[in-house]
Amino acid sequence: MTTSTNLLKRTTTSTPTSSTADNPGEHKVKTMIVLGSGGHTTEMMRLLQELDPGRYAPVIYVVADSDTTSIPRLQKYIIRQGEGHVGQQGRWEGRYPAESACEKGAAAAHSTSLCCAPVHRLPRAREVHQSYLSSIVTTLHSFLQTLILLWKVQPELILANGPGTCVPVIYSAFLFRLSLLGSRSSYRCKVIFVESLCRVRTLSLSGKLVYPIVDRFVVHWPYLRRKYPMVEVCDVLVRHDGH
Repeated sequence: MTTSTNLLKRTTTSTPTSSTADNPGEHKVKTMIVLGSGGHTTEMMRLLQELDPGRYAPVIYVVADSDTTSIPRLQKYIIRQGEGHVGQQGRWEGRYPAESACEKGAAAAHSTSLCCAPVHRLPRAREVHQSYLSSIVTTLHSFLQTLILLWKVQPELILANGPGTCVPVIYSAFLFRLSLLGSRSSYRCKVIFVESLCRVRTLSLSGKLVYPIVDRFVVHWPYLRRKYPMVEVCDVLVRHDGH
């Protein structure tokens, strides 16, 4: 069984950039985190605790434009971790999501060293109960906005765990990799998809869509390897589930 730390090391060390050559041992990996509502956000918060803030930085958050719960939940969680757990504040350095000056002020009020991370919102490809015909237009719009965002941000690592918002993000990164634009080193980003803990016997719809094109596909239950040979089993959420 793979640990989350070893998984990330294997994924990111295989793509050196110019900064690695200039400053060996000091290279930081610009990491894009795709958040989703409900249990996706809860699981992503646990995953974020496993990321070394000294290496996986800066962090950029991506969330659906209609998602009103993920960012506030993450903000409260980070503040609670800093106040109630000795030594945990440093784990969240530079990871407090802030969309406005007011939110940055709130972070500063709780900790003078709690730097903020930018939040980018993307339109959903398809809303709940939206007709498939009208979703063609919204899906194209979502992909266009996602392509623009990736061109602007140029992440080196994308970490996602199942919300529908991650599908256009992952496919956009894949398209950049295949295109002439992908010849630029900044677009050779790696993608790690972490399946939901509740997926014991089959993959989620998002998982099935991105399974063939991601660099690492992580599951939490060994049974899934029987049906999907390319997955890797990681124990990060299983270990934390009882805490």
